[in-house]
Amino acid sequence: MNRLIFILLLWAAMTAFAKDYVKDAEPAILEVHYTRIEVTDTTKRNSHFFKDPVMLRIGKNKSVFCGTKRLWQDSIMECDLATFWAMDQAKTMSGKRDDTQLACGHYWGYIYKNIPNGKVTERCYFDMEHWQYSEDWDKPEWAIGNSTKTILGYECVEATTDYRGRKWTAWFAPEIPIQEGPWKLCGLPGLILEAHDANNEYIFEANGLVQNPNSEVGIFTYDDKTGYTTVNRDKFFNNWWKYSNSNFAAKIQAAYGVGSTPTNEKQIVHHDKEETNYPHDL
Repeated sequence: MNRLIFILLLWAAMTAFAKDYVKDAEPAILEVHYTRIEVTDTTKRNSHFFKDPVMLRIGKNKSVFCGTKRLWQDSIMECDLATFWAMDQAKTMSGKRDDTQLACGHYWGYIYKNIPNGKVTERCYFDMEHWQYSEDWDKPEWAIGNSTKTILGYECVEATTDYRGRKWTAWFAPEIPIQEGPWKLCGLPGLILEAHDANNEYIFEANGLVQNPNSEVGIFTYDDKTGYTTVNRDKFFNNWWKYSNSNFAAKIQAAYGVGSTPTNEKQIVHHDKEETNYPHDL
């Protein structure tokens, strides 16, 4: 019980502190907490996956989707830079798959819908650099089915779409008339509480709702001191693909001076991003 109280107090403090680092902000009207599962090796599904707490913070006109632990870490960065870099190094070197064993989590992206107006902006830290791009807000086109099931006490309706290279199934709650959802999924007549792609390589499952949270929706400015490299969407994902296929051991040794002597062999990748319709050239 004491541990739970401490976590709640810490989250409240971080949320209040975060208000000072949000630009173009508007009050949040709803916060949705999900578990995000990402299969990182499709040949070893049962052992190679990441499981992270993520959240969707919704305002009247815009929203932000991010890793819960990433937001914590970015807040810590402003309070204690040494602790931040220790967590960053732990993430880079970790082979653990469960977020409960890694303080910073594994999902490091921020997705801003309708920021700027009519656009989607994505920011992410990979290959030891901050990257960002903005694109027109391309909403999925859904086919609503007849199947229903209950999630968090709400009757949800099934819907499917082909979006960004994957076929997705989502369950939305008409009782919550907000056309939002995790990642870039949105545009249904109700909040999306669960979603997965056809191969179950990406899964989002809601586990909590907070109405009128004491928080803001806008661009987080924690990393603005470091700066972002701005590219277009194709370049953003192609850079990630090259990074994923690169030699991690060599990068870690170069950055931190630890680990065994690396070879010149490249990483063998058996997974892709949520969206796959981008250039995969190396």
